[in-house]
Amino acid sequence: MKENITTFLASDALEKYMLGTCTEAEAKQTEHYIDTYPEVRDHYNSMQESLESFAQMHAMEAPADLREKVLSDIPVIKVVKKTYWMQIAVAASVIFAALSVFFFVKQNNLLQENNTISQEMRDLKLSIEQNNSQISSLQNELNMLNNPDTRKYVLNGNEKARELQTVAYINTKERLSLINVLDLPDLPEEKCYQMWANVDGEMVSLGILEINNNKLLNLPYKENALSYNITIEPKGGNKKPTEGSTVANIAF
Repeated sequence: MKENITTFLASDALEKYMLGTCTEAEAKQTEHYIDTYPEVRDHYNSMQESLESFAQMHAMEAPADLREKVLSDIPVIKVVKKTYWMQIAVAASVIFAALSVFFFVKQNNLLQENNTISQEMRDLKLSIEQNNSQISSLQNELNMLNNPDTRKYVLNGNEKARELQTVAYINTKERLSLINVLDLPDLPEEKCYQMWANVDGEMVSLGILEINNNKLLNLPYKENALSYNITIEPKGGNKKPTEGSTVANIAF
């Protein structure tokens, strides 16, 4: 049940209920949660207080000349004495209608602003989660690089690709592999660089290599790899390395 409450609070059900944009079924479900669970009720009360504070901060008084403008628009009618109270009633109705429209517009604007703020809060929460994920990923990479069991292997190109330079980081205990592509010579459009692991004499593809602005990329870890090899293959890669296409390799 605790998970249901957490899921409900993480949704926008309370916001839609406050803004009046939910369906009748959604409204009944929200009211049930508010009446049944103190956590939901406290969160709902907190949202109401926040909205009320926001409304007070942006409250605007009706224009001072609104009453005069309304009265000036009422046609002047010559009436006998007995219709005096009817004129007052009509005038009051017109003034009330005008004020109702004015405050309805202001309330609608406040609700729209509150909806915008709620969306910005959700976007900010998502951004924080993404940043935390990136920080966690970078921390894991740093831990691996600083691990004494991690080995660094530099793959330099042969005469077919002298400028090629790639660094691989392998940790056999943690079964982790990272790669940093430092430089790849240009190839014709129909060609690409592909990386392979020699596992017990069989070449297993580790994917196509591209320049990644000195960023570390995860590399598929292969148990019992005897060497890493880089070849030039047709665009899109090959299932098996082309014979005589090796431009770099390193044995473990």
